Amino acid sequence: MLPKHQLAEFALIQRIAKRFGGLRNQTLVGIGDDCAVTQSNAKTLQLITTDLLVEDIHFNRRFASCRDIGYKAMVGNLSDIAAMGGVPRQFLTSIAIPPSFSRNNVDMLYEGMMQPAKQSGVALIGGDTSSSPRTLFLSLTILGEVKPAHVIQRIGLQVGDEIFVTGTLGDSNAGLRILQTPAHKRVPRSCRTWLIQRHLRPIARLDAGQRLAKYRLATAMIDLSDGFSGDLAHLCKLNAVGATINVFHLPISDALRTYAHRMGEQAYDIALQGGEDYELLFAIRPESLSRLKRWITRGLLNATHIGTITPKQQGLRMITPTGSIRRMPIRSYEHFRSKRVQTRRPTT
Repeated sequence: MLPKHQLAEFALIQRIAKRFGGLRNQTLVGIGDDCAVTQSNAKTLQLITTDLLVEDIHFNRRFASCRDIGYKAMVGNLSDIAAMGGVPRQFLTSIAIPPSFSRNNVDMLYEGMMQPAKQSGVALIGGDTSSSPRTLFLSLTILGEVKPAHVIQRIGLQVGDEIFVTGTLGDSNAGLRILQTPAHKRVPRSCRTWLIQRHLRPIARLDAGQRLAKYRLATAMIDLSDGFSGDLAHLCKLNAVGATINVFHLPISDALRTYAHRMGEQAYDIALQGGEDYELLFAIRPESLSRLKRWITRGLLNATHIGTITPKQQGLRMITPTGSIRRMPIRSYEHFRSKRVQTRRPTT
């Protein structure tokens, strides 16, 4: 248990929301989801999300170029828009620049941000700059939109809902480990390259989020930024439910399987604790299961069925490869609680 004076990330967010985050004016969804939601007209809702990234907390310039840092910062925000089923439109960015930064460094940072922004049709509309005494600070705010009937929140789960996740899990976690530890050189070069790329250049699943929103299939959704187990726990807590996950069904890349084997670890353990995959974790009603599986078969959605929502008293459980059922360990990153220097995105 943490001392009373020590901060815990999710508890801090809840405290701020309770004391200062009352909904007013046109605000429909405030603190606690992937984006805030406001309504300025009857046809669309506006999505607003912001991230603050701090050097040596969220990124390390020994492992990532300025382009990588900018690219990943943008994808993290785009992923929040994806998790609400929205379309990103504009963004603002503010940076505090340390003395070690050159004009070329700044150019590369913005070039990194603009690459996924242009691919997603997002325009830079403003921001601010300042100096920093030692390290780089980067803040992005993205504005998006979604139709009122299509917005997907983190709240909406029911017992019996089926759990899915897009893409593959744990690649970013392994990529970070490889960057931090030279001992990983015994992993084949092709696997190292793939995993590092997944860490430095993730993908925001905008198409998947928009498809699920358009057809109103997802009952709740969250993007996986701090780690699968922690984000699933957060989603279940918000909905007062439990979940059972079959680890044999977790989508794991061949590169991660090779990495885990060479390191003497279980691939599913890395997938459960890994952060910054930026995949979408969502649930659907049982009656939608056949439709979603048809999408997957036809290549319309890259997602995997991994578990079921259960009653709250059952908690978070996992079915191991041997078929036994045990409690799922929660080992995701949380600000204020970990002293490790990693590259972790703040929670909205």
